[in-house]
Amino acid sequence: MKLFITGATGFLGSELIPKLAGDCDHLYLLTRKNSLEKAKEKFADYCNISYIIGDLTNPDLIEGEFDDLLDEVDTILHMGAYYDLEGTHKACFQQNIQGTLNLLFFAGLCKNLKALHYISTVAVSGTFEGEFLEDNFFHKEEFTNEYSKTKWEAERLVRVWKGKAKVRIYRPGIIIGNSETGKFDKVDGPYYFWKTLSNMKLIAPIISKLPFLPMPIDKNATLPIISVDNAARLIRNGIFLENDLDLMTFHLVEHSCPNVFDLIKESLEEFAISAEIKVIKTHPLIDKTFKTLGLPKEIIHYMIIPVDYSVKNSLMFLGLNDQRGFENYKSIIFKKAKEVFGAKK
Repeated sequence: MKLFITGATGFLGSELIPKLAGDCDHLYLLTRKNSLEKAKEKFADYCNISYIIGDLTNPDLIEGEFDDLLDEVDTILHMGAYYDLEGTHKACFQQNIQGTLNLLFFAGLCKNLKALHYISTVAVSGTFEGEFLEDNFFHKEEFTNEYSKTKWEAERLVRVWKGKAKVRIYRPGIIIGNSETGKFDKVDGPYYFWKTLSNMKLIAPIISKLPFLPMPIDKNATLPIISVDNAARLIRNGIFLENDLDLMTFHLVEHSCPNVFDLIKESLEEFAISAEIKVIKTHPLIDKTFKTLGLPKEIIHYMIIPVDYSVKNSLMFLGLNDQRGFENYKSIIFKKAKEVFGAKK
């Protein structure tokens, strides 16, 4: 297999590339010129990796001549994207939509392409409530941020692409740290909360003055998370999956995701903060509470939307049940978060 990859130097790519390098004939990593040295250092242990200078936002995608690449590449993995729940439409559009269009044009030029693998997100479910199936897509839902909206459009482009290759779409949930080391690379999802809770000296007096912490939570809502190594393992399995279907979609979330209300309570206990949580849809204190806890308002979406992401395909084809669930490694995640943020009980 000769695999062309975008987004290789990101958090997920850093876990996934080592899992692919040992089993593929060659990897071609699309890399910006200013990231080349970083990429070479990160993957220095692998001799079957070539670095292709280019940029997803460039219509030509690749700098210079690349005719030989069009003959060589038989599989594409498109991970490159702009992820920021507070991102502007322009930034999200350029990376997520325009970048995907440019990638699809390149894919159409590849003469021996057999499969196109695209990393989407569970956020394409928008405001959908209930069980969201892996085959669900053309639903009429609203979106609470530009990231989700542009990722939905990017997935649509991949779904309607007229190429001859098989298409595999992966929708990861919120990617958290490594299940064995706890290592993470950015503040996202529950880490917003944990970073603030870690600074007890500043936050405890503020919280103690509040009669309660008003939280806009649906008690049936779960947080769709997955550890970065688990997500990488499932994608690796998908890339090597032999199946004749033209299109397959997989939800990459733990087979047992934590309940949002329970996770918040457990987080307070873990960081030794005593506070009463009051579930309430609207309250003047909600804005103050979110500001105090360092939570972006965009994350409210995951707290109030009771959606269950079906993992039928991931269970059947990717081996989701073969890995440890969040309950089995959450102590590692908490420990690393407290270590990085300097929390002290």
